[in-house]
Amino acid sequence: MFHSTLALSLLLIAVTSNLAMAIKKEKRTPQTLSRGWGDEITWVQTYEEGLYQAKKSNKPLMVIHHLEDCQYCQALKKAFAENEEIQEMAQNNFIMLNLMHETTDKNLSPDGQYVPRIMFVDPSLTVRADITGRYSNRLYTYEPQDMMF
Repeated sequence: MFHSTLALSLLLIAVTSNLAMAIKKEKRTPQTLSRGWGDEITWVQTYEEGLYQAKKSNKPLMVIHHLEDCQYCQALKKAFAENEEIQEMAQNNFIMLNLMHETTDKNLSPDGQYVPRIMFVDPSLTVRADITGRYSNRLYTYEPQDMMF
């Protein structure tokens, strides 16, 4: 009995050790603040940091609300990331933040909490409710074709 328990324990240790080594060897793309929206863009980590940087730099803050498992978010992200003009504009003219969670600022969800949603906060820290997309039921929704100039 003792020998079979010892053999089973050694087998479990060997399997667990090999599994841990295999997981460590697996190549994973490092997660960046861009989350695929544009690696050349400087992104802030939090809404509060974005507000601070907007006020300090006198640039508007662009807040992108999205989820990884949302097909519409993924399509918008792809169009946003592949458009060089948008990437340059985002890098040079805005403080950029993308969020996969809601903020405590209720001004960023005036017509609901849906994704994708893009909102702008001007340097005076006022949420720009006048900058909207083309849908009356989801004012701050944008689609890939909206990324074309």
